[in-house]
Amino acid sequence: MWSLLQQKTQVTIIAFASIVCTLGLQALWLWLMGEQTTWWKWLSLVVFIVGVVLVAAADLLWFPLARRFPILQRKLFPDLNGTWKGHLYSTWVNPETGKTPPPIPTTVTIRQSFFSISITLQTGESRSQSTRAFLEPDNVNRRYRVWYSYNNEPQAIYRYRSSPHEGVAYWDLDWDKDRNELLGTYYTARKSTGDMILERKPA
Repeated sequence: MWSLLQQKTQVTIIAFASIVCTLGLQALWLWLMGEQTTWWKWLSLVVFIVGVVLVAAADLLWFPLARRFPILQRKLFPDLNGTWKGHLYSTWVNPETGKTPPPIPTTVTIRQSFFSISITLQTGESRSQSTRAFLEPDNVNRRYRVWYSYNNEPQAIYRYRSSPHEGVAYWDLDWDKDRNELLGTYYTARKSTGDMILERKPA
């Protein structure tokens, strides 16, 4: 959710937090040394402590609250945590047969917190791990997209025909249609593309 804030807002928050932290720790140090300090430095210490508690609470409690009150997800971004299963549909055409490969069974694990999101994709031959990800909400139409870049590492026995590579992908979630379905597309550095259909499995 942090990534949904504008960069200017993020920088402002970080700068303010840094100042409050510095003043608060200075007040604590002077108190430990038995010296006097100003009331506004003590106030900075209180604000710093409250801020740390709120940040920790947001990271721990946001998704439990959002699951209980789905309107929170609609206003920011849906909870994507869990295991998703489905298929990849590659557009690559085998030059020997002139056909595309059959659908590839796929398992995706998404770990999402208030401040980060991590995506792992596993097929029978390789594993992909996200390197960067960002969220793109369309709250008016209740459609949500997650973009991510990834590194793909095929198993050693398949590397004679499938080399390690990088790629980018996105998934779309339509809140009103199905909150447990992701539809997406991927693009690889090997100039191949494909589509993905995933369904979230019960916890």
